[in-house]
Amino acid sequence: IISITCDNASANTSMLEKIAEILNEFRGKKAHVRCFPHTVNLTAKGVLKPFE
Repeated sequence: IISITCDNASANTSMLEKIAEILNEFRGKKAHVRCFPHTVNLTAKGVLKPFE
């Protein structure tokens, strides 16, 4: 496994830590690619919230 791409949920960090325990060559948190569209969506929601 080179990397894992998933949303920004905290459960994903826990999952990566467990995989790193099982697979010695897995880079753990360094292999976690956060979902950029999810981050953009969260930012847009935060910016637009005052206009609701």
